Amino acid sequence: MSEAPTDPSTSSGLRVEPSPRTDAAPHGKKPRLVLGVRARVIALIIVVQALMLIWVADSELAIGVHLLCYSLMMPTVLYLVLTRVCRRWLPFEQSELLLAYIVLTATIPIVGYGGMRFITAGMGYLQLFSNTQPQWLRYTPPLAGLPVLHDAEAIRGLYRGGSTVPWHAWVTPIAFWSVYLASLSAIWLCLAGIMRRIWIHHERLTFPIAMLPLQMSDPREDIFRRPVFWIGFAIPAILQSLLVFREWWPAVPALQLKAYYLNLTAAQPPPWNAFPLFPFGLYPMAIGLAYFVPGDVSFSCWFLALVMRFVYVIGAAAGIEAGGMGTTASRFPYKEEQAAGAWIAFAGIIIWGARHHWRSVAKMVPRGERGQMRLLAIGAVAFASLCAAMMMMAGIPRLAAVIAIAVYVAYVLSGSRVRAEAGGQWTFAPLLWTPNRVANSIMGTRGWGDQALVSSGFFSLIHVDMRAQSMPYLMEGLDIAERSGIKWRTVLVWVAIGTVTALALGWFTTLTKWYHLGVATAKAEPYPMRKVSIAFEEVNRLATAGGPWDRAGVTAMIFAGGLTLALARIRALGFFGLHPVGYVLCNTLTMGAFIVPFFIAWLVKTCLLRFGGNKAYRGGVPFFVGVILGDILTQAAWTFIGWVFKVPIYQFLT
Repeated sequence: MSEAPTDPSTSSGLRVEPSPRTDAAPHGKKPRLVLGVRARVIALIIVVQALMLIWVADSELAIGVHLLCYSLMMPTVLYLVLTRVCRRWLPFEQSELLLAYIVLTATIPIVGYGGMRFITAGMGYLQLFSNTQPQWLRYTPPLAGLPVLHDAEAIRGLYRGGSTVPWHAWVTPIAFWSVYLASLSAIWLCLAGIMRRIWIHHERLTFPIAMLPLQMSDPREDIFRRPVFWIGFAIPAILQSLLVFREWWPAVPALQLKAYYLNLTAAQPPPWNAFPLFPFGLYPMAIGLAYFVPGDVSFSCWFLALVMRFVYVIGAAAGIEAGGMGTTASRFPYKEEQAAGAWIAFAGIIIWGARHHWRSVAKMVPRGERGQMRLLAIGAVAFASLCAAMMMMAGIPRLAAVIAIAVYVAYVLSGSRVRAEAGGQWTFAPLLWTPNRVANSIMGTRGWGDQALVSSGFFSLIHVDMRAQSMPYLMEGLDIAERSGIKWRTVLVWVAIGTVTALALGWFTTLTKWYHLGVATAKAEPYPMRKVSIAFEEVNRLATAGGPWDRAGVTAMIFAGGLTLALARIRALGFFGLHPVGYVLCNTLTMGAFIVPFFIAWLVKTCLLRFGGNKAYRGGVPFFVGVILGDILTQAAWTFIGWVFKVPIYQFLT
């Protein structure tokens, strides 16, 4: 009997070898390097970064088309395509172009959701709206000692628009929040440097998101010459373009690809009618990325997401009303609390596993690198301590600040590992149980003053979303660097420098656009203001109804953490078990949209391996790379057209 085919995505078989040098210096001359790269590469990074941030500000703040929310961002994918098409005329080596791609993907998200986007929109919210909404009046006195806007004209211009940026009023907010965001980025740089060798060399994680740039830059095979690639490319290109045309001309027939929610049990009797709305989406990019996910991981993702929905039916059969926010029983099945517990426990598994892996890895690396790892570990702790200290300076209790930072680090670390194993079109941490909410639930807020609560509200505008944090992109970039002959230290140095330039350019582009449009006007995308409003509604809730620690919520969180540890232990013992990544994702927005894409990719991949073996699987790689590129490039192209011609474009995301 022949041996069953193995899942090739669990090995390094699809990795791209370093490309040959295409622009070597003349014989006998060495190019002058600045921190490991040529000056022209530095210019490329800065110029392209500036152009991307201008495009992002115009599209995301004005048109409402999101460019940075995907794991594969539209601007950076467009950069990949342009450099691939024009590479014979560009005065750069392939490794230099890939280094620029890595730096761009790890730095431009800092201006987005969970970075600069929400905090800038909230800098004068309480002062402005206290004039018309009296509940905010009690929170304006504590603002005197906080790094927010205090100039009345600067606040009015920010929210009403039609003015220039009063930079003098922004000196303190820019300085404080830049240091905070840069310190968070420094944590991710240190953690990435520590985890790099373990995840890439020792555990050989698949990094599905890295598959597209690796395949496009493979010098051994020109994927653009494969007909099956263009078939995969054409499918989303046609379907997404039809949706754009239907937005302009409603008579055009088109198939909706983004998720819509089906009530599958509306006509069924109890308890079956408690089954939640089912997200049916055919996201081409999500399907393509899931094809590169190991079969046990993709199966666990969609299967556990379905199981979690049947928990609502079980609760209804027991007479428990699900989904409320009032009584303890009405919060069943504690979806957000489960998500928080799973993400925190998964981070613990990562750290504990790294501790054991490092013992064997340390024997194979030079003494100098071991010393560098110790310095990186010290740096991660130091910058995390700095972030906690800044929260304390703003008035947040010491223990609450430490818990919030620790939970946020756990979320980002878990999100990075999830991306490395399961890919995903986007990555969301727990939506409502943010790090600040976890800290408040563990400690309780009884005895907190208004300044502590208001400060927590401002910091939550960053902690609420991890998509702006660089570590997931950085780990994928280090994997690309490893396969392309780029030194990992060079990557870390230039991502650090690129973070500083992205912050400087981001403040300029964001504030210039906000003051032109007005954050609170109909000209601006409403999502940032909605998130600001939610953050301060939570502040008001805690101030008026806050009390002791949340016994039920913390208990549910501990239960979820224990279940995550149990799943990991069962797999470690060699028994058949579901992958803990599936449970980590099943209560988040990620699997709230991608159940069907994960199932389709898992089914196709399983059938190919079962009936055609590894050869059939590898034959499908160009097709699914084409699907990924066709989807993201079509969206990027139409978004660019909308930006240039100032016309409304179909919202591909939601």
